[in-house]
Amino acid sequence: MSSHDGNGARSVSGIGYSPVVPFLLGTAVGGVAGAVVGTLLSGYTAQLFSALIEVVERRDTSDKARPKFELLLQ
Repeated sequence: MSSHDGNGARSVSGIGYSPVVPFLLGTAVGGVAGAVVGTLLSGYTAQLFSALIEVVERRDTSDKARPKFELLLQ
């Protein structure tokens, strides 16, 4: 059976239980998982941004002074 004490913490058969510990554990696990996934995906995002910049910087052969904004409308 579980009961609440005066501070809002649950006690299961006399042992105090604080919801802060699972929160901190989840925060730590989420932070590490986010760092790992971000590290793995950083190379792909760098290639994506490089390809997008290349498309925007591409110039028309007839008018080299103006970027091809038509490519951005696709």
